[in-house]
Amino acid sequence: MFSTFKQRVLLIIYTIVILSIPVGTYLISQYQTIRSRAEEAKPTTPPVERITPVPESSSSSNLTNLSEADSTLEDLLKITPTPSPQATISPTIATSFGPTLSFKITIEGRPKEKQAGKVFVGVLEGDLVTNPKFLLTFLADVPASGEYGNLSIAGLNPGSKYTALLKGRGQIAKASTFIMSPAESKLNGGQALNLVSGDLNEDNIINTADYSIAQKAFNSTPTQSNWNKNADINDDGVVNIFDISVIIKNLGQVGDSGVWVSPIPTATSSGALTEDSNNLPVGSSGGSNNGYWLWIPK
Repeated sequence: MFSTFKQRVLLIIYTIVILSIPVGTYLISQYQTIRSRAEEAKPTTPPVERITPVPESSSSSNLTNLSEADSTLEDLLKITPTPSPQATISPTIATSFGPTLSFKITIEGRPKEKQAGKVFVGVLEGDLVTNPKFLLTFLADVPASGEYGNLSIAGLNPGSKYTALLKGRGQIAKASTFIMSPAESKLNGGQALNLVSGDLNEDNIINTADYSIAQKAFNSTPTQSNWNKNADINDDGVVNIFDISVIIKNLGQVGDSGVWVSPIPTATSSGALTEDSNNLPVGSSGGSNNGYWLWIPK
């Protein structure tokens, strides 16, 4: 059939072409498969974001920035400054160095939370006598708690025996003996000293003279002409039957050191704590309150 050489050559070429078509198609498909896999496996580089660090700012810089941006009051209030430590308020009024004296009082007829008042404090050596010669005298402005401390008694001798005489306005005097400590001496072992009320005329005795004063001030208030502050024993702003009853109960009681009818002697080196209307320490030469408290020996 293919007897000639030319026919045989053409047959071989035709056979090769026929066979090369599927092989080429297969090779092309394999190449495309391999290429697509390579492209899928290739890692993609994410876009780079530029991050600008923001420095921490203080409260003061925040306030500056807010004001520059015309911020509202509500924005400013969002910044809370660190609170500063608060000082502790002490009931003690005097501030002293060295040995000190402290005491606590309760005024008869007063509510527990209303113990404020001016209290005379006189310190003498040894036991109380009827004609006291005070080494130190003070007029202490006692707060509502009735507690008073840091009263300087520098110059006295630690370990020695002394007596403090306390008298409030409208009360009879109360004495308390103590052995001086080199640091703090507490009257009555730190327990409250009761000041008996009813001495309206300040003579250290409660008698009919005081009762008469209370009668004249009966039913009065601070705005009336017959008002007497000493007669308002419970400090409620009116002189009433309660105040009268306290005076009647205490009729005849005499304060420590006896009745006073002449100026009580004050120490020449008195450490007065308040000033009078003339801006002079109470108990000093020229002070208008000299001789407010009186005494008399038996």
